Amino acid sequence: MEKHKIGYERLNIQEKKAYEMFEKAFASYADTVDAGSIDRNVDVMKVLQVALGDNPQVFYFNKTQIKLSSVMLGGKKIHFCGTYSSRDIRKMELELEEAIKEAVDSINMLNPISDYDKLMCIYEYLQDHVRYDTKELEACCRLGKCQNPASHTAYGALIRGNAVCDGISSAFALLVRCWGYDCTVVSGTAAFMTEGFSSHAWNVIRVNDKYYHVDATWDVNHKERFGNYSYEYFCIDDNWINTDHNWEINTTPPCVSSDLSFYVRNGCYANNLTQLDDIFRRYARSKAGVVRVRIADTVAIPEPNDTYIAQRLLNAGIAMGKCMNIEYAWDKNTRCFYAKF
Repeated sequence: MEKHKIGYERLNIQEKKAYEMFEKAFASYADTVDAGSIDRNVDVMKVLQVALGDNPQVFYFNKTQIKLSSVMLGGKKIHFCGTYSSRDIRKMELELEEAIKEAVDSINMLNPISDYDKLMCIYEYLQDHVRYDTKELEACCRLGKCQNPASHTAYGALIRGNAVCDGISSAFALLVRCWGYDCTVVSGTAAFMTEGFSSHAWNVIRVNDKYYHVDATWDVNHKERFGNYSYEYFCIDDNWINTDHNWEINTTPPCVSSDLSFYVRNGCYANNLTQLDDIFRRYARSKAGVVRVRIADTVAIPEPNDTYIAQRLLNAGIAMGKCMNIEYAWDKNTRCFYAKF
């Protein structure tokens, strides 16, 4: 097992024993795990999700079809359904290795130096090369049945360019590890493309002993909608992501910093309306074709929020002698405003 795995570190002694059992099963491509020796106080399925999160390379079975069965004398077995043949697994592993190498080579060509630059390049690479599998989402949410198991894996994201949240987050974890960052996939629920909260997956990454949430999936969706890169869920803290994500918080370390967030890093975070106007004037003076700003939760914004903010942007343009036509969007949960000239 790798020296540092974020999910593993959050488990107690008995849970770690179960985790190690699952890792051995993954290494041998097992389709069944005898869970009879696991302490009865251990939440087996919770530990399994943590183990899968720390092992984003796993794709050899259908992650949406994991079953727990009871056997004689009170024993339990975990069944991984829809496993591929040994021949197919090896072929797919080689394809995935090559895809990761191509991604790393492509990103290195950009010569990223800082942690922020490296992670940003990886983030943008995924937005350029992966599309969200809306058909698979509909099948899982409305029909309760997976139609494309590969879309839940890094293989689906990096080879087929088509994946849902767990596939995209697995791909992100594999790529960032190539630069030495510890990263895990978090399983929880979130509200975005469905009514209410539904199952979702994203990442927690460790950078210089600080932890951050990363939800590449939702920014992939924004890129598809608006045609420009999106960074709303890039390296954010617990408070930020907690507005529309839920998870078992004791399975992840505290994420209390947002210093690598796009908005903080680029001076696009407004703590009051005066700062918002300053940011808009800066954009109006520049040649940028896209405006991105996040407004602090403490700032009161008149209704309708999006129209009010858009008008302040237009006013800033007028003050700078510019007449602008804009397309804009406002996310009330993240309090991020996006505009395109």
